[in-house]
Amino acid sequence: LRDVEEDHALCRERVSAAIAGAMTASQLYVGDKLNLYERMDWLCSTAYSATPNDLAWATGLKPRWCREWMAQQAAAGFLICLDGHGKGEGDDELRFRLPRACADVLSDPSHAEYDVGLVQMVPALVERARRTLPDAFRTGRGVPYDDVDITEAIDRAHQRHIRDVLLPSVIPKLGDSVLAKLREGCRVADLGCGGGNLVLALAKAFPRSYVVGFEVSPAALEVASAQLEAAGLANASVVDARATPLGVAGPFDVVTTYDVLHDAPHPAKLVDEVAAGLATGGVWLLGDVACLDGIRENVASNPSAAKLYGVSACLCMACGLSEPGGAGLGTLGFTEKVARDMLLGRGIFSSLRVLHEQEGMRWFEALR
Repeated sequence: LRDVEEDHALCRERVSAAIAGAMTASQLYVGDKLNLYERMDWLCSTAYSATPNDLAWATGLKPRWCREWMAQQAAAGFLICLDGHGKGEGDDELRFRLPRACADVLSDPSHAEYDVGLVQMVPALVERARRTLPDAFRTGRGVPYDDVDITEAIDRAHQRHIRDVLLPSVIPKLGDSVLAKLREGCRVADLGCGGGNLVLALAKAFPRSYVVGFEVSPAALEVASAQLEAAGLANASVVDARATPLGVAGPFDVVTTYDVLHDAPHPAKLVDEVAAGLATGGVWLLGDVACLDGIRENVASNPSAAKLYGVSACLCMACGLSEPGGAGLGTLGFTEKVARDMLLGRGIFSSLRVLHEQEGMRWFEALR
C-alpha cells in the first residue's frame, strides 16, 4: 500500500473507490434480481450485442432505466459499449455486449465460475450499517441475521462450494470407512443448516442416509423448509434447534457444520452440542472461513481482509455479539489456533486435522 500519512489525494482516491464499489454493487444487485444478466446473455448469443431498447423488450422493463444500468455496467467493466455504434445517433442506439466470461460469472448458476450470489446481501448489509451499527458500537450488542436476502445470498454462495469443492474434494478425504457408512446408510446432522443446501446435497448424494438440518434463524428455517418441500426427499428434514437441540436428537454418525462457528454467539456451546450428539466413532466435518492468526497477519497478507472485516461488522461479528456474553469471533475469527483451543484444549475432542482448504474455506475433521 502507498503511504497515506501525508497523501491527501490518495486518501480521497480510496474514499471515491469505496463509494464507486458500493454503487457498482447496487447495480450488480439490480442486474441479478431482475435477471438482466441472463437476458443480456440470451440477447448477445442471438445478436452479439443489444441496445437499451432490446433489453427493455426482453425484460418488460423501461428503456430509460435499462440504458442507465447498461451505462453503469459498461463503466464498471461488466458490459462492453461497442465501438462504431450510436455515434451521432443518440444513446438509445448504443450497442452493449456481455462478455462470455462475465456471462459465466453473472448469469449461469450451473457454471463453475458463477460467483454473483453474495451480491444479493450487499444492500441488506449496508442497511445494517445505517440502521443498527451506530447503536451497536455504543452498546456493544449486535443483532442476529434475520433477512431473507442475506440467507439466500449465503446459500447461493454455498451451493457452488458444495457442488464443486465439498462433495468432490472434501468428503472423500474423510476416508473409506466414513464413505462406506454414508453409502450404506447412517444418520447425518448439519448444524446451522441455513437454507438447507448442504442437507439437500448430502441427502441426494447418499440416499440411504438420513440427513437432519438444525437451525435457529427463523428466516433460514423458512427458506430451508421450502427447499426441502420442493425437493420432495424422504431422507431429509430440518428442525428448529431451539426446540430440538442436536445433542437431544442424536446420536449421529456424521455431523457437518459449514460457515457457522464464527457467527455463533456461543461457539463453545455448539462444540459441546456436537460432542453430545455424536455417536461413538462418529466424525465431525467442520468448515469455516480460512483466515490467518490475528488482525496484523490478515491485514498484511489476506487480500480479502477489507471486504471480510466489513462483512464481519455488518453481519458475522454482529451475530456473534447478539446475545449476552457473546464471543463475537467475527468472519476472520475462527483461526486454526482458536479451533484447536476450543476442540482439543478443553479435552472434548481427541483429534483435529485440516482436511482441505480452497476458495476461502477451511475444512477440519474432528474425532472424539
